[in-house]
Amino acid sequence: MDIDYSVFASLKGEFEAEGLTRVDVAAEALFAARQGKDYLVKISGAEAKSDVFYLADIGITSLVCPMVETAFAMEKYMEMLPQGAFEHVGVTIETITAVANIDAILAEGKSLSEVTIGRTDLTASYKGDSVESDRTVGMVKTVARAAKAKGLKVTMGGSVSKHTRELLQTDAELRGLLDYVETRKAVMPVERFLEESALTHALKLEEVLLRRRARESERTLPAVNARLAALTKRA
Repeated sequence: MDIDYSVFASLKGEFEAEGLTRVDVAAEALFAARQGKDYLVKISGAEAKSDVFYLADIGITSLVCPMVETAFAMEKYMEMLPQGAFEHVGVTIETITAVANIDAILAEGKSLSEVTIGRTDLTASYKGDSVESDRTVGMVKTVARAAKAKGLKVTMGGSVSKHTRELLQTDAELRGLLDYVETRKAVMPVERFLEESALTHALKLEEVLLRRRARESERTLPAVNARLAALTKRA
């Protein structure tokens, strides 16, 4: 199937959970640019200065920081951002500790433009078993309300599936609090995500990008193995 890139607000990659290299990030940013899309990068943490400086150096203007749980972590995040380097500055709220501290965290987010709620880790942080559970949905709403009160955009991610679409179709309050839904590789406006085929396009995008990375490994692995074999013969 052909991917409908109009479904996506931006494409996305991660130094953090996805473990992309700098070469991977640069390649995916070029791929996104060829589709006419912005590229959002999740950095490694609130003091990942080398990530931030690298992104600024190659002209990426959208980033998000994971696992911010305290006001102090947010303060450190804000302090390391080069002045004016990024147009989109996000934070991922993904533990019960972060939810409890949300007002203090956002109070320190002077450069923030967006808040993402990561439901997978959020649910795991209280040993829950479903990202669509009442407890997780309640915490998503708590964070979203706090973000909206600050005039920030809100994204929901984490184990996004057809059940997420069903949840948003039936929960008007939650739907109204969100601007975007994200998968591992794509950010979609809520209204586009609710389209029947949107998730299929997002998952297909991830497959395409994974296959690109796999092909690169297949090209380099024979040379690496040959060199290793040659080295063993020299002793």
